[in-house]
Amino acid sequence: MRELRSIGNKELAVYLNKIFKHIEDVESTDEIGGLVKLRNYTHYYRIRIKVSDTRDYRLVLTIRKNKVWAESIALASKNIL
Repeated sequence: MRELRSIGNKELAVYLNKIFKHIEDVESTDEIGGLVKLRNYTHYYRIRIKVSDTRDYRLVLTIRKNKVWAESIALASKNIL
C-alpha cells in the first residue's frame, strides 16, 4: 500500500505490523479482532487503529472466501470509500 510511505508514523507502522501478523495467523476471519463490516458494501470491512488521543486511523480490508486484502488506510473520517 502506497499510503504507508506517506504517513510516516512509526507507532502506526508497529500497529499495522501486529495486525497483519495476526491476520496471517488466524484460521478464520471471525477471529480477527475489531473487524467491522462497512454498511452498503458486501465484502468491505474496517479496523479502527487508535494511535493517540488525537489520531485515529481506519484500515479498510476486502474479505472474500477467507482471503484478506488491505485496501486503504486513512485518518478517521465519516467517508472512507
